[in-house]
Amino acid sequence: MLLRSHDAMSGRFITFEGVEGSGKSTNIVWTDYFLREHGIDTLRTHEPGRTKIGEEIRRVLLHTRDEPLMPMTELFMMFASRTQLLEEVIIPALRSGVWVLCDRFVDSSIAYQGGGRQLGVKRVAALVEAMGDLYIEPDLTILLDIPAKLIPARLSNRTLDRFEREDEAFFERIRATYLAQARELPRMNVIDATQPLEDVEQAIEALLSPLITAD
Repeated sequence: MLLRSHDAMSGRFITFEGVEGSGKSTNIVWTDYFLREHGIDTLRTHEPGRTKIGEEIRRVLLHTRDEPLMPMTELFMMFASRTQLLEEVIIPALRSGVWVLCDRFVDSSIAYQGGGRQLGVKRVAALVEAMGDLYIEPDLTILLDIPAKLIPARLSNRTLDRFEREDEAFFERIRATYLAQARELPRMNVIDATQPLEDVEQAIEALLSPLITAD
C-alpha cells in the first residue's frame, strides 16, 4: 500500500471506526475536547461528506430510494467523496499542524463494502493503491466495537438511513472484517464500546497520551 509522506505534515490524523450505534460521534466530541484541553488545534470531519461534492454523494448513499444502489457503485462513490475530502480538508489541515479527527476512513470501506457487501478486501485495497500518494495512513485508528445484536436498541431513537436499515448478518460481516483488520494493523486499537462511557473515554485517553507526549 502506498503511503503519502508525513514529512510536510505536522498534524496528527486520527480516525474512528465501528458499526452503527457504536458511539463514534459521542467519542469524537469528547476526544476533540480532550485534545483542546491539552492545547492542540483540532478539526473534526466525517465520511462520506464534509465538502460540497461529498455532501451530495452522502445524500445519495444514505437515502433509501426505489432504484437499488449497486455495491460497486457504492464503493466508488465512497472513494470519490474520500478523495475530495483529502484534497480539500484533511491534507491542508495536517500541513498546518492541526490534528484531524475523522469519523470513518478507508477502514470503513474495507469493512462495509469489502465485508458487508461481500466485495472482498482485495478489491477495496486495489482502490487504495490507485489513490497513490494521495492516501494518508492514519496515525491512530480507534475501533469502537459492539456486537451486531445491540445495534437495533442503540438506533431506536432515530430515523434510520440506508445502511442502518440493513440486517444483523450484514453488520456481523462488517464487525468480523473490522476485527480481522485490527489483528493485522498496529495502528488500529479495539475498544469495547459496551463499557460505561467513562471507561471508553479512559481507554481513548490512554491511546492519545503517547501521541501528545511525542509532540
